[in-house]
Amino acid sequence: MRDTDEILRRLRDEPERVDRLVALAVDDLLSRPLAEVLDPAWVASTAVEGLRASASDARTEAWIRARIDEARTRAGQETGHAGEVLSPDLVLAVKDLLRRPYVPDRQLVGRFVHHRAVHELVRDMLEHALVEFGQKTRAVVPQQLPKGLGRSRFGKLVSAATDVAGAVGHEVERQLEKKVKVFVDGAIRASVDRMADHLVAADRAQDLGDWRADGFQVLLDLSVDDWLTELDKLDPDGLVSDLATLLRAVSQVDGLQGQLESLLTTVVAEAGAVSAGEFLAGSGLEESWRPPLEALARERVRAFVNTPAFAAWVSALVG
Repeated sequence: MRDTDEILRRLRDEPERVDRLVALAVDDLLSRPLAEVLDPAWVASTAVEGLRASASDARTEAWIRARIDEARTRAGQETGHAGEVLSPDLVLAVKDLLRRPYVPDRQLVGRFVHHRAVHELVRDMLEHALVEFGQKTRAVVPQQLPKGLGRSRFGKLVSAATDVAGAVGHEVERQLEKKVKVFVDGAIRASVDRMADHLVAADRAQDLGDWRADGFQVLLDLSVDDWLTELDKLDPDGLVSDLATLLRAVSQVDGLQGQLESLLTTVVAEAGAVSAGEFLAGSGLEESWRPPLEALARERVRAFVNTPAFAAWVSALVG
């Protein structure tokens, strides 16, 4: 009993002993080759089995839906715009990233834009513009006789001419719409090709970058209510169901476990005998991440050694 009390006293009253233990554990982890730390077969098997269990459990879908409902409720209590939540430095960094000039491959862009939805969009725009132009430019015929002509022979002649002109105008308009449709059918591909050329033009890359950054600002200017309205349009319940279906489909892919194991095996083989510490050497990552991770580990271990469960474990171990 004395040994138990002494161990607990030192761990609880001398926190540097816990700190040293955490440091030793991190040193040991970083010094070991990746092959000792990572077992591809075990990781692949565990990951796939866990994925399948979660995908087939109805509680998973209900849990995700509940978390979304909670997040939406919290968001509904907020006011203002999205841009007020984010740090100005973060917003500026994202805008700078979006503004970077980028010239994509012409063939790749062409494959994206030559889609039925884009063709129909271009068709509607061209037909509307051409028909409206034709309607505005065709001869305007007065619908009423000028005052003073009355029922005279000349007045009747003008009236008849007006009726004929109106009939001709309607026929011309009908024929115009037919010709517009024929013209548009042939012009769609050329118009979409022109669109693709515009998207990959080097001299327009900066303008398109500005467009991306300005689009990001539009999102930031949306109020919380606007965001929630758009979210509701996505049908969150239906979206969760679709994601659950996707998760189940992924979990049942033939050979998934073997593919994951093969990928991890390749990573381990390429690393060879190199330890995690050696791999990270020179990157600055260990120096940046180790202190906060160790601090978190020390905090949690110190809290744990003060629990009755830990005291019972030490007592059983010593006894």
